[in-house]
Amino acid sequence: MARSNTRHLFLTPATDRARMPVALLSGFLGSGKTTLVNALLRDPRLAGTAVAVNEFGDVPLDRDLIDHGTDRTVVMANGCLCCNLAGDMEDAVMRLFSRREANDLPRFGRLIIEPSGLADPAPIAQAILRNPVMARAMRLEAIVTTVDALFAETQIGRHPETRKQIALADRLVLTKTDLVPPDTVHRLQGELAGLNPVAPMVTADRGRVDASVLFPASFFDPEAAACDPVPHRSGLFADDPGHAARYASATLLADPPLDWRAFETWLRGIRIRHAEALLRVKGMLHISTIDGPVVIQGVHHVIDTPVTLDAWPTAHRRSRLVLIADHATIAAARASWTEALPGLLG
Repeated sequence: MARSNTRHLFLTPATDRARMPVALLSGFLGSGKTTLVNALLRDPRLAGTAVAVNEFGDVPLDRDLIDHGTDRTVVMANGCLCCNLAGDMEDAVMRLFSRREANDLPRFGRLIIEPSGLADPAPIAQAILRNPVMARAMRLEAIVTTVDALFAETQIGRHPETRKQIALADRLVLTKTDLVPPDTVHRLQGELAGLNPVAPMVTADRGRVDASVLFPASFFDPEAAACDPVPHRSGLFADDPGHAARYASATLLADPPLDWRAFETWLRGIRIRHAEALLRVKGMLHISTIDGPVVIQGVHHVIDTPVTLDAWPTAHRRSRLVLIADHATIAAARASWTEALPGLLG
């Protein structure tokens, strides 16, 4: 296969950098999303950020609300926007972006979407990856989920929305830890690790978290060097520590370069057979016809257009694909990977 025949299937680094970075901030009702947004908006590195929320709540605003039809927008002193988007979130985000392109709003450089506390973040993430207009204009940088240490154990047991928000996250932010004993926090951390074995956990200090811990460098600066989005593991595949919970993870590995079309066919089969149970897909791949690594990510069956990076983050070129799903899907994916791998090599 010629290089040019494969290369056009991927976004170049320049094309990817031109897309606006987007982060989802999810979390159950009362888990501290608004408090975290307040703190983030005071960070100078996030000047010129738009925050799209379902309701303003107690976000402190330093100007009167501006009536823009179905959307209420406030321009903050530091150049940030706070928008209460009405209606379907996908359509609302597109309205916000269209107003930016029409110069009806300041030209914000990044977007944080804060869905309702009862919302499943997956459809919003899928829209960014799948909607042709949104996928060309935006890139999903991170899914951050706030977890209320005071009530999380009860919420996880009673509300499937909480479990889904946690399982989809790239980062978990523990809030209100000062209101519970240390052993409660420790027990909660173990439960969170069972629901999402790969997401780092960060503790908020009175609602404040260093933004650089939540978001990659490219969220602040599109020209920043891309970091490795996939954890390093050893062996043919690696799993979470074995928490007896609903979800698990596997990191599927390959040292020789992969043939893209064979790999894509394999991944499509996994996505079709396990669409609902397969929560997240993230990978950095060594493709035989591409010099740099190829980064992919997806939510359920929806996969973003793969992006090539200029260079590998380390000297070791190795394909790593992380899956988060239920235990049955992880077991099926591991077995399928081991069986298919000889035919996937380029």
